[in-house]
Amino acid sequence: MKDLGYGFRLIDKSVLYYDSETFTSLKKIIDYNSFELIEAFEDKTFYFKDKNNVYVTSYMCTPSFIKNAKPENFEVVNAAKGIAYDGASYYWYNKILPYDYSKGEWYNEYYVREGQKVFFITEYVELADVDSFSIVWQNIGKDNNSLFFKGKREAEVDIATFKMVPGCFDNFHLDQSHTYYAFDQNNVYFINTLSKGLRKLHRVKPSDFSVKIVDEKLYGISGESIYYFGIKKSNV
Repeated sequence: MKDLGYGFRLIDKSVLYYDSETFTSLKKIIDYNSFELIEAFEDKTFYFKDKNNVYVTSYMCTPSFIKNAKPENFEVVNAAKGIAYDGASYYWYNKILPYDYSKGEWYNEYYVREGQKVFFITEYVELADVDSFSIVWQNIGKDNNSLFFKGKREAEVDIATFKMVPGCFDNFHLDQSHTYYAFDQNNVYFINTLSKGLRKLHRVKPSDFSVKIVDEKLYGISGESIYYFGIKKSNV
């Protein structure tokens, strides 16, 4: 038995985190004789290496080996943000970054500019204009021409008139809510920053729409209709 630290133990050809086995899908890849912990961030992210590969397990990814990462040169640059470097490439948890992290100019924790390109963490944001790009809220950005949700262009949105519906955030919701409503001159949208895209509320006029927070829950209101998480409710 080898104590790796932070609750990890190596027993024969098994890596245990306290009493549960982990890295089970990588048993044929791991060299157990040289397997060791590199660095840990609280109880959230852990980096390991052996003579051949680098590994990471985190609340942001499943137990993985970092493809092409060089263990002999690998170092964790910012464990809290999942950034590492091996002398050739930068990595975000288990993914390679398609830009030089050291030269990036961050709009916020999601969007970064390098040169004349905008990236959403690990993905290139196509058609984004770097000079007019700005953050709307969390993982939503915009430029003079388009709105981008998680780096993907929302073609239907009229960017010139797009804005949040007033009242979506009170003091409680301001820092932690991931849901809200927005509108442009044509449509009302429900936005859940954890989803894949904006949800358009069909047959709802922006001029007739408002919101209300009741018991820390956000509701949309259109005439006699009530919406919760963007879905029209029959009774509330």
